[in-house]
Amino acid sequence: MCLASKNKYLSPKYLYDKVGSQLFEQICIQPEYYLTRTEASILSKYAPVISKLLGNNIHIIELGSGSSSKTAILLSHFSSQKKRIYYFPIDISSTILTESAQRLKSQFPKASIVGIASDYNMGIDRAAAECKVAEKEEKKKNNDDDISYTKLVLFLGSSIGNFELIEARSLLRSVRQRLNASDFLLLGFDLQKDESVLKAAYNDKAGMTAKFNLNLLARINRELGGNFDLEKFEHYAFYNLEQHRMEMHLISKIDQQLYIGALGKTFSLKKGESIHTENSYKYSLNQIAALAEDCGFGIEKNFTDKKRWFNLALLSPS
Repeated sequence: MCLASKNKYLSPKYLYDKVGSQLFEQICIQPEYYLTRTEASILSKYAPVISKLLGNNIHIIELGSGSSSKTAILLSHFSSQKKRIYYFPIDISSTILTESAQRLKSQFPKASIVGIASDYNMGIDRAAAECKVAEKEEKKKNNDDDISYTKLVLFLGSSIGNFELIEARSLLRSVRQRLNASDFLLLGFDLQKDESVLKAAYNDKAGMTAKFNLNLLARINRELGGNFDLEKFEHYAFYNLEQHRMEMHLISKIDQQLYIGALGKTFSLKKGESIHTENSYKYSLNQIAALAEDCGFGIEKNFTDKKRWFNLALLSPS
C-alpha cells in the first residue's frame, strides 16, 4: 500500500477478498470479457494433447486457483484417462478456496485435493512439500518404490500479466527451481490485440469491473477502519500503448482527506488524482519465448485460439 507518494497505488493482490473474488467471477461471464471463455475453449481443445505429455501419476499445483472452473476441464479429461491425480490449488482467498475444493471433490471423488490458502511464493513451497509427502505415502501404500509423479504447475487466466517484468521473472525462476526435468508449467498469456477489444473487456457495460475495482476501497474500510466514500471515486481503465498494458485506476472526484484507522494516518487526494490498482500486460509470442528462456524454460507447445487473442504456453525446464 502506498497512498502517501506522488504516484499512489495499491497492490492488485488485495482485490481478491471474498467479495472481490465473487465479483471477479461475475466479470468472467460478461460478454465483453473474452479471456475466460477463450482460455476455456483452448483447454477443452488441447486437453488430450497435454494429457499425452504427462504420465499416469500427476501432481497439479495451481497458482491463484480461484473457482478452479477452467482447471476442472483438465481434471475431467485426466480423470477419464484414469490418471492418478493430486491437485493442490493455491489461492489468497480461503473462502473461495474452500468452496471450490468442496465442489471439485464431489465432481472428482478419486482425485486427492488439498487446498492451500497462501500467496504464490509461500504456497508453492507448501505445495512442493505436500507433493513429497503424497508421493511417499503412495509408495508405501502400494509397496512400490518406482511410483513417480509428474508435476504440472498451472498459472492460468493471464495472471502473469499483472506482474511487472522483473516480478514475473522472479516468480517463474522460483517455480523453475521446484521442478524436475520431466515436469511442466502451463502459463496463460493475454496476447496483444486491437485496443477496442481490450478497453471493452475492462469497462464492461454491467459495471462489474468497476465494482471489483471499488471493492478494494470498501475492503480498506471493512478491514482497516478506512473512511473511503466510494461515491467519491470512479473506475478508470485504459490501454497504455507504450507499455502494452491495460491499467486500472480509481479517480478521486473531489479534493478529499482519507483516514485509515489501522495505520493511524490521513492521506490527501486532489480532484482528478488517481490510485493505481492494477496493470495487465499483453504479450507477443516472441516476448513469451524470451521470458521463458530467461527463466530456465523451453516452450514445449503454444496453444492459441483462432483469433490469436490468447495463448497457453506449455513450458518445460530447459
